[in-house]
Amino acid sequence: MLHIDRPSERSGEDVDIILTRLREVKAFQRFPPPLLLQICSCAFYEYLEKGITLFRQGDIGTSWYAVLSGSLDVKVSETANHQDAVTICTLGIGTAFGESILDNTPRHATIVSRESSELLRIEQREFKSLWEAD
Repeated sequence: MLHIDRPSERSGEDVDIILTRLREVKAFQRFPPPLLLQICSCAFYEYLEKGITLFRQGDIGTSWYAVLSGSLDVKVSETANHQDAVTICTLGIGTAFGESILDNTPRHATIVSRESSELLRIEQREFKSLWEAD
């Protein structure tokens, strides 16, 4: 498990560890190496124990996520108190989510870790700069 949470505190070795992990995830295998390096340099590492709510339906999105290990349930509720939330799908390794950061819309679902999970989190500003055309 990687213990350096903040990108600014990473050594070259830490970046190499993240890069190796990204290359093991099928969703990232088609990304060009320079883009993968940029992701490694700006992404935060997050470890979630089982049952942790990452964010709730209705929250304004501030980050985009990629699942490195584990799985997370996507829950949708018809009410504001989330008591009737129903799991509509499960996100597994290689899944990316959080596109609501592109237009500042509320999150469409609540995300809860189904098991211990490792995520990469990219904040909105960095995410937009990764995908801007040169």
